[in-house]
Amino acid sequence: MHRKLMLLLAALVLALPPAALAQSGEIGSTPLIRLKTEAVVDDTVVRLGDLFDGIELPGLAETPVARAPELGQEVDIGARWLLAVARSHDLDWQPRSRFERITLRRASQTIGTEEIEAAVRVALEDRAMDHRLELVLDNPGLSLQLPSASEASLAVTGLSHDPDSGRFVAHITAPANGQPFARISVTGRAMQLTEVPVLRRNLNPGDVIRPDDIEWITLRVNRLTRSTVSDQGSLIGMSPRRPIRSQQIIRTTDLQTPIVVAKNSLVTIRLQTQRMELTVRGRALEDGAQADVVRVMNTTSNSVVNAVVIDAGTVVVTPPAAAGGN
Repeated sequence: MHRKLMLLLAALVLALPPAALAQSGEIGSTPLIRLKTEAVVDDTVVRLGDLFDGIELPGLAETPVARAPELGQEVDIGARWLLAVARSHDLDWQPRSRFERITLRRASQTIGTEEIEAAVRVALEDRAMDHRLELVLDNPGLSLQLPSASEASLAVTGLSHDPDSGRFVAHITAPANGQPFARISVTGRAMQLTEVPVLRRNLNPGDVIRPDDIEWITLRVNRLTRSTVSDQGSLIGMSPRRPIRSQQIIRTTDLQTPIVVAKNSLVTIRLQTQRMELTVRGRALEDGAQADVVRVMNTTSNSVVNAVVIDAGTVVVTPPAAAGGN
């Protein structure tokens, strides 16, 4: 009876499918080879172990089978190629369908546009440029891909720059030290920047510009002309010759000394000598700023003399000037 029971159990085991045998552990089985759904490769080649799990034969998982994608790139590998690789290396693997695949990505680190632009800026500034720079790249989406273990640095190996047009060409390699993994040529324009004073608010003729009326803006140097006001001292105490809007670039021809005596306004004419001082009423025949010489008419005698503007409403005639009047 005992012998018949043993034979029956043996027959049941032999009737089990291979998967059941592997799960039961009753007999030896080949390890199950499984395809990975995705993998990140940090090398120039793809190895069996990047594609499949469950490879137990020593050294087999390290076997190269293909070139890796370019740095930062990824590729999809289909079932037909995977089956051919598995068969050529005696791996017990079959695709579950013709749509089975694996996505391979090459590991990398990215050096972006900001880092590239900064390297070009430093190289240009090393050429003793006196102003800040505004860089405009022809291709603002530039980037470099380096191996993940590489030093993330850049070196500008060549640079040409036309100061008149601002055009530049920079040749860059990465990393900065040792064997370069990436090269790129960067082109664009490097515009020099400067700061100039402008008005905070709109001012009109007759207004006097004070320090708190002034602020500074940044603009490209090529927008400056010989008449552009570039220092605050040239503005303070001056008056607009014509209306000046806030934030407007100011030219020297837009300014004048403030008018303190207006044309046709009544003034006091003072005649000064070493022995006496006389005053009469007069009328200004032209506008005048402080210290300007203007023509004024004595309203009593209708005679016209040249007088120096002292302040609002006061002019002074010296005897030589008075003698030359009408």
